Amino acid sequence: MDQKELAALHAEAEAELKKIPGVVGVGYGLKEIGGKITDQVSFRVYVKEKIKPEDLNPADVIPKEYKGIPTDVVLVIQTKPLHCIDLDQHSPLIGGISITNFKTDASNNVEIGTLGCFATLNGVSGPENVVLLSNNHVLAANNAVNGDTIYQPRSIDNAGTITVDATQERRNPIGKIHSVGQRAPYSYTYPSEGAQDYYLDCAIAKLDICISSWCNTNCGVSYKNEIRGLNIGGNSKLEDVARVAQGDLSGGDYVVYKVGRTTSKTTGKVIDPIAIEAAGGRFLLIEATQPDCNGILQFSAKGDSGSAVVNAQNKIVALLYGNDTSNPARSAACHIHPVIDFLSITPITTANPPVGPAGQTLNDVEGIFIGINHTTEVRERFLNTRKGAEIYQQILDHRQEVIALVNHRRPVTVAWHRSKGPTFLAHFVNNARDPAHVIPFEVEGITRDQMIRRMAEMLTQHGSEALQQTIQHYFDEVMGFINSFDNLHEFVTQFETDPRTGELTNRSALIEETANVK
Repeated sequence: MDQKELAALHAEAEAELKKIPGVVGVGYGLKEIGGKITDQVSFRVYVKEKIKPEDLNPADVIPKEYKGIPTDVVLVIQTKPLHCIDLDQHSPLIGGISITNFKTDASNNVEIGTLGCFATLNGVSGPENVVLLSNNHVLAANNAVNGDTIYQPRSIDNAGTITVDATQERRNPIGKIHSVGQRAPYSYTYPSEGAQDYYLDCAIAKLDICISSWCNTNCGVSYKNEIRGLNIGGNSKLEDVARVAQGDLSGGDYVVYKVGRTTSKTTGKVIDPIAIEAAGGRFLLIEATQPDCNGILQFSAKGDSGSAVVNAQNKIVALLYGNDTSNPARSAACHIHPVIDFLSITPITTANPPVGPAGQTLNDVEGIFIGINHTTEVRERFLNTRKGAEIYQQILDHRQEVIALVNHRRPVTVAWHRSKGPTFLAHFVNNARDPAHVIPFEVEGITRDQMIRRMAEMLTQHGSEALQQTIQHYFDEVMGFINSFDNLHEFVTQFETDPRTGELTNRSALIEETANVK
């Protein structure tokens, strides 16, 4: 029986069996006997309560088989979200690491989950089209909304007591929520099959990527198509996307893996690809087949929410979102195709790599700093000050015009290069990324103030009236501090604590926002 015939038979069986009072839905998977999984496939009939046959009317007893396929009466599982505390920060970002929005609940706790994988937004060109994929209950925890910041934090182990490091300078912001997604059923139709409701717990956050054309690299957050420690036959990359269908269980165990922040890599098998979620919709029911790194037979634990579920061919098949409250060996995951359709994304895999500058990472350029990238962190600190927010708005207002003038108006382009603008900019960007990098006060005989003065002159001469007014308004302030520091991070610290911050501006944000000029 092929997949089309099997799907049709399943739909028929579910329609008939749901006529029986108490039947929530029908799945198709491995039969359980005495609480243990067997190798026999069956129609898994999901009920909220098991009642002995002798206590039922004969017409309400579920038949032992349907058209030759055994039935198995099972309880609808009650899932719970997962949670963890990550110990490490990572650069480049990869799948299987911790993320949080640092929003707190009534008990002052934060929700920390797992970064599943990366994807691109359909119909959106790079570099601002790369997102990370995780759960709604992770990214949107504690009432977070679109536009809120997502962090990749570190945690501190103090004699066995683990606490997340919430200090502002160590939070490591990596992007902002693009879509909070949902935690609810979603109607999706696989080819040659009828529409079904699939349970989704998914959300995405856009990575803070900034591509610089003068050095052709990513000056913002760096990422990589890799899942931490996945190592299936020596391969930790996602190769493609795949579906787990009813027919896939006919040839033996369908083996899957996941890497989460709590239990790292675990191995399991799919026991029902169309199980019924208590909240409505179908999901992938998985049972652990090997103990985790702590010796516990479980596929997931608190904190693994959002992990990518991958098959033996390194293809992502689902997104983990919970585990069975009554059986710790079992976990629940959202089918990946309905997730992709709902969020309108394309997972980044070997088969579907990002096109253009979005594919650049810090490791693509020889000699580029590959430690923790602090660019986003220092910008967030700057924007949290009153003057910083004011200056940033001015940058947004004039950014495109300045980039166009530097790239396409010859007198401005010549002045930019002769004033060593690209070299100064490189040092500012490298310092924002790595605080150990020192920003020089002079490059090949050209000082910072000479560069600023020359560029202000050329932009005033060739720019719009609005740009001219902005330069005139802020010029004296910039000249007053441009030679007062060699480290943006230390300068921002002064900027945060100095009561006179209302009279200062910060060149770092301008440099970050114009990092794609020639």
